[in-house]
Amino acid sequence: QRIELSGRLRPFQIAEVRPQASGLIQKRLFTEGSYVRAGEPLYQLDSSTYQTTVNSAEASVRRQQASLNALQVKAKRYQELLGIQAVSRQEYDDIQAQIALAQADLAAAQASVANARINLNYSVVRAPISGQTGSSSVTAGALVTASQPTPLVTIQQLDPLYVDITQSSAEMLKLRQQLSSGALSASGQTRIQLILPDGQVYPIEGQLAFANASVDESTGAVTLRATIANPRQVLLPGMYVRARVDQGTLPSAMLIPQQAVTRTPQGEAAVLSVAQDGSVSQKVIQVAGTQDDQWVVTSGL
Repeated sequence: QRIELSGRLRPFQIAEVRPQASGLIQKRLFTEGSYVRAGEPLYQLDSSTYQTTVNSAEASVRRQQASLNALQVKAKRYQELLGIQAVSRQEYDDIQAQIALAQADLAAAQASVANARINLNYSVVRAPISGQTGSSSVTAGALVTASQPTPLVTIQQLDPLYVDITQSSAEMLKLRQQLSSGALSASGQTRIQLILPDGQVYPIEGQLAFANASVDESTGAVTLRATIANPRQVLLPGMYVRARVDQGTLPSAMLIPQQAVTRTPQGEAAVLSVAQDGSVSQKVIQVAGTQDDQWVVTSGL
């Protein structure tokens, strides 16, 4: 049993690229509209101040290391003098405390180096995901700030894509009742077939990922999300499509041409049936919808 529903295509992943450091943009390193891979550099910021900060932090580490080395040499000498009681125990303990403080200062200086290198790395803005780039909102020479509200560029992953499909809550309830009563049996992984805006059927089938757990109060509909491969990027985010959803299997149903069905004066669906002896009689049937150009008949034949 299939149902045809409306849907919109959404990118599988979308990332609005913003700088994590402030500075002037020296160069744009990608072509607008091109495909980029995760980690690929997109923009080069002026890194001179960040490089200077790294150099200063590294110099501080060397200074702290030299101070620690001097204290350790002094502590070794005090240990020898302590053996002949040339220095007091208090003086030896004091030098050990100074070593501990110097080690802490060295660790803090090393952390400052690591932080400065992180900020230096942020001077190259890289792609967080692989995908198709849009238009750049800035050019070389523009001043950007860390975590600014305006993205530099937006990247969208277009293969695969999400298909957001809406189904009325009444149809969803009817489907669940059919499944629970046994009138409809689940067909395993739900398949999705897309009909493009020009009426053509997209050759690759999608798979239903999940159904939203709540009903939209404004529309009374439930959103279903499917994933579908898009290797040639025929599909684009935002595109309106029709989705044929396989809801399940009707084990005792049959398909008959629509032109074979008429209506009785009471409004019931009926067909003319030919018996073994060639006689013709009218039979009332029960239909449960259509599939392509055929009626789905659940009883009467």
